Amino acid sequence: QLNDEMDLRQSAISPSSQRLLNDLGVWSTVQKKRYCDYQKMTVWHEFGGAEMNFACEQIGASHLGSIVENRLLQGVLLQQLTGLSNADLINGQAITEIHQHENKVEVVTSKGIKLEAGLLIAADGRDSTASRLLNLSSTGGSYHQTAIVANVTTEMPHQHTAWQRFLSTGPVAFLPLANGQCSIVWSADSERAAALMALDEKQFLWQLTEAFESRLGKVVDTSKRAAFPLNWHSADRWLEGRVLLIGDAAHGVHPLAGQGVNLGFGDVALLEALYTQNQSVYCKKSLRKFERQRKAETVTATHLFSALKTIYAQQNPFFCLVRDLGMSVVENSQFLKRAVVQNAIDNLA
Repeated sequence: QLNDEMDLRQSAISPSSQRLLNDLGVWSTVQKKRYCDYQKMTVWHEFGGAEMNFACEQIGASHLGSIVENRLLQGVLLQQLTGLSNADLINGQAITEIHQHENKVEVVTSKGIKLEAGLLIAADGRDSTASRLLNLSSTGGSYHQTAIVANVTTEMPHQHTAWQRFLSTGPVAFLPLANGQCSIVWSADSERAAALMALDEKQFLWQLTEAFESRLGKVVDTSKRAAFPLNWHSADRWLEGRVLLIGDAAHGVHPLAGQGVNLGFGDVALLEALYTQNQSVYCKKSLRKFERQRKAETVTATHLFSALKTIYAQQNPFFCLVRDLGMSVVENSQFLKRAVVQNAIDNLA
């Protein structure tokens, strides 16, 4: 059952991810509950007058993506999983041991249950237990930023648009919600974020309105705020013996406009394609191919998000002029706009 209060954690589900969820039989359930399509995206920055406006009509689509609460999506997926005859759910237990053998992998739970299979797919998040138990290394670092999330009410309607303004201290995004509110993700340098979290509600709303340049009028109300530090990581090896890391266990990126979840869905989509080709559960050659392809794509996304953060933080007048010129070229070219939108939809899933 859905609560009246919206989840603070929201994701922008791309059309490619929606196709995957539809194949899995869950997207229609999401549509019966609570979601909000966005047809447009507007991007601008603090230093300069240029902005870029993208619309679904530019690629002949009905929408660019849909904003869905993380809690809702997790619940729908879990409900679908519960109904599968070939899936067993084991709740309230942790994996405490992983043992690799030549022809199988075995796990032991905190209650002593032993399970074995030809392949263990570890989709257990950023603090992956599987990675820790196998002592797998990763490359990563901190953005030295904190993301503040909340659901806010604005004077003007959100226009089914995803809004993103880049500030020198980090981007602020307004994402449209089904109840007319906007989900905000305000990524700010950690010191600045701490100061924002310390503000009372009235002061915070004023600062947020200023940061967003009152694009939707004043921000007049907000839910509780939550904050979490931002970092990135990429596992050095996704396949270790008969254990495969996917999703946040394998990679993590900056939450620009709530898009990171699509990278995890992209992992699932490629695995699905792999196993529809009548592959055995464990085919090292195919799994290595999967690892190479997805690692290349997610590393590219990781550094793209990092580069965007760096580019838009620049305050040098000459750099600002060049950046504005580049944005203006994109804004005034229908060909470039179509290419940017199509590439984003294809590659973020």
